[in-house]
Amino acid sequence: TAATPSSAQQCSQQKPSSARSTSPISSFLAGIAGGSASTILLYPLDLIKVRMQVDERPRSSSSALDGSSSTAQHNHSPSKTIDRPRTICTTVRGVIRHEGYIGLYRGLSPAIIGSAASWGGFFILYEEIKKHMLLIKKQASSNSYLLTTRGIGMNSEVAISSEAKDQQQQQLRLGPIDHFGASCLAGACMVALTNPLWLIKTRLQLQNSRLQNQISIHPNETPQKVKPAYRGLFHAAYTIVQEEGLLALYKGSVPALMLVSHGGIQFVTYEFLKGHFASFMSNGKKNRESERQERRELTIGERFQDSLGYLVMGAISKFVASTTTYPLQVIKARLQQRSQAIEVSETTGEIIITKREYSGVIDCIGKMYKNEGVYGFFKGCVTNAIRVAPSAAITFVTYEFVLDMLNGR
Repeated sequence: TAATPSSAQQCSQQKPSSARSTSPISSFLAGIAGGSASTILLYPLDLIKVRMQVDERPRSSSSALDGSSSTAQHNHSPSKTIDRPRTICTTVRGVIRHEGYIGLYRGLSPAIIGSAASWGGFFILYEEIKKHMLLIKKQASSNSYLLTTRGIGMNSEVAISSEAKDQQQQQLRLGPIDHFGASCLAGACMVALTNPLWLIKTRLQLQNSRLQNQISIHPNETPQKVKPAYRGLFHAAYTIVQEEGLLALYKGSVPALMLVSHGGIQFVTYEFLKGHFASFMSNGKKNRESERQERRELTIGERFQDSLGYLVMGAISKFVASTTTYPLQVIKARLQQRSQAIEVSETTGEIIITKREYSGVIDCIGKMYKNEGVYGFFKGCVTNAIRVAPSAAITFVTYEFVLDMLNGR
C-alpha cells in the first residue's frame, strides 16, 4: 500500500548514528516527500497487485463460478470461467492493451493525497500520543515519590532529594510496548481519516473507464445497464455518496483497523533482527567512520551505506509483516471494490460484466474460501513482495535528500 505508519517509524529507525539533529518539521516534510516518491515510482505495481487481489477466478480454469459470490454475464456461456486467474504479465498486458500506459497510473491522485495524509497525520498523532504517555508516566512517578516520602519521613538520611526525583523522572523512557501502543492508536485514528481516500483509490484502480464509458453510452450492446465510470477523485466521492450513502466510504475499514497490527509485527521483527545483527553492522560502521573523522557531514551515499544493514532489516521485517497480514489486504480490496465490474477476456476478447457483492468480512472470507481456497487469500502477494525493497530504498534516499535541502546542506 502506500505509506504506512510502520514506514514512518522505519525511517527514523534507519538513521545512521552519525546523522545530524533535525527539527520535527523537517522530518515531517521529508517523510511526506519520501512516502510520495515511493508511491509515484512504484504505483504500477500497486495497481497490478490490487487487480490481482479482486480476481475471483479459481486456480482451475475448468471451475465454475459460484452464483452466490458473483454472476458473470457475457455473450456465450455465462456459467464458465473464461480465463485463468490473472498473473503479473497478463495483468500488465491487459491494462496497456485496453487502457494504454496511462492506465497503470489510474487512481494516482488519491494515492498521493492518502500517502501524504498517512505520513503527516501519523507523524503528528504518534508524537502527541507519546508525549501524553510520557506525561502520564511522569505523573505516576511523581505520585509514587510523594507516597514514598510521606511513608518514610523527610529526614536527611532516608528522604529522597528533589534532585534525585528530577533525575528519576528524566530517566523515564517509553518502552517497546508503549511505542507499539502509540503506533496502533495513531494508526487507528488514521484509518478513520483516510479510509475514504483508499477506497476511492481502489475503485479508480479497478475501473476500465474507456470501456465502461463506451458501454454506458450504448446500453443495447450489453444485457444489463452499466454504470458510468468515475471521472476522478471528487466525482468518485460524490457518486459513491449519492448511490451508496456516506457510510459506503468506510467499506473495508474493519480489515483496515486489523491491519494496524502490521506495524507491530514489523516492529517486533525489526527489533529481533537488530538484536542479532546490530553488533556485526556496528563494527563495519566504525571502520568506515575512522576514515571520515576529518569531515563533519556525510554524503547521502555514505549515509545510505551506513544504513544499508538497517534498510535490509527493515525490508525483511516489512516482508514478514506484509505476508502475515496479506489476507487482510485482499479482504479489504474485495470489500472496497464497486459492486459492478467490467472485464475483457484475454482469451476470447469478450466483455464480461460481473456483479460482486460481499455483505461483510465474514461473508467475504466464506465465499473466498469456498470458491478459491486458501490460494485466493494470497493473490497478488508476489507483486507486493517485489515492491518491498525498492520502496524502502526510495523512501530512505528521498527522505535524506529532502532533509539535506531543508537544512541548507
